[in-house]
Amino acid sequence: MDSAAVVERFGLGAGVRAWLEEAERLPDPVRSLEVPADPAGVLDLFALSPRDRAEVEGLWPDGGWPPELWHLVECMYRRLCADVDLPLGGWRDWPTLVGAEDARVRAASLWAFAAMVPAHLERQAASGVDPAVTAATLADVGVQVARSRRMFGRLGVETASWVAAQFRDRLFWVGGLQFEPALLVDEGGVEWYSPEEARSLGAGFAPGERCLRLHIPSGGLAPESVDAALAGARGFAREQLGFDPVVATCSSWLLDPVWGEVLGEDSKIVRFQRRFELVGRGVPGESDVFRFVFGMPEVDVAAAPRGTRLERAVVERLEAGGGFRVRTGWLRLA
Repeated sequence: MDSAAVVERFGLGAGVRAWLEEAERLPDPVRSLEVPADPAGVLDLFALSPRDRAEVEGLWPDGGWPPELWHLVECMYRRLCADVDLPLGGWRDWPTLVGAEDARVRAASLWAFAAMVPAHLERQAASGVDPAVTAATLADVGVQVARSRRMFGRLGVETASWVAAQFRDRLFWVGGLQFEPALLVDEGGVEWYSPEEARSLGAGFAPGERCLRLHIPSGGLAPESVDAALAGARGFAREQLGFDPVVATCSSWLLDPVWGEVLGEDSKIVRFQRRFELVGRGVPGESDVFRFVFGMPEVDVAAAPRGTRLERAVVERLEAGGGFRVRTGWLRLA
């Protein structure tokens, strides 16, 4: 079996074929692919919604799976195993399969993740990560599957790249925030100071230093929840990740100062962004706003709902010719 046969059978693109062919060349994993025969335990950890769980259980591998489908999952599993050692700051794109007609293809990464769970639990336990943190982080799988259904109307894992980061210890859900051990860099949509600018801020701010990058789960902006997560962030990194960050950063559409104008100072979004010192000028953020506010994969002002205060604020600003930006901010960790 080869990737060309997979692409042909399921109607996938050239980019998917290239990704799979690269995975084929990776070293054999220490543990061979083994999807749990009983899905209950791993699906409990993934915390899928009842609808998503029922559909996944109905698709669970059996003797009727074609070899092309197994090859797809095998390539994803090989990629997961190889990327456990991806250097800090490295990122790995995964193919987006949300357009595939076969639901098993759209959700193929779930079976690779399921096969990786035993080794992942062992590695995090050996590293001293709190089992409650590991479990809370794995529950983000269900969040991502639900987000794919909201955007595309059917089962899938559009953000498999994001979920895969969990399995190389690059994402931890702690209280009201998600922590990503990262480096202070200036690349892509993440901005940082020059060495000269950073020097004036003191130790721990130089480009290339380790930091915690913050991500905001859905519904995670309650001030008391954010306060508690930030209060424990540096201790968590020292005790469970093995480094002592001075600074936490966040790159998000939530940090655009324009929210103060359109929502007012009492908004949870504005109260959150006031915690940060902004860096740089940011990058266009309309796409992120539509993904996270409306659950829409494309910017389409005419089709956007206006049911909430936030939705109305977005639509009104865009109709008036305004825009939104993804901004990077930082704060010192206590």
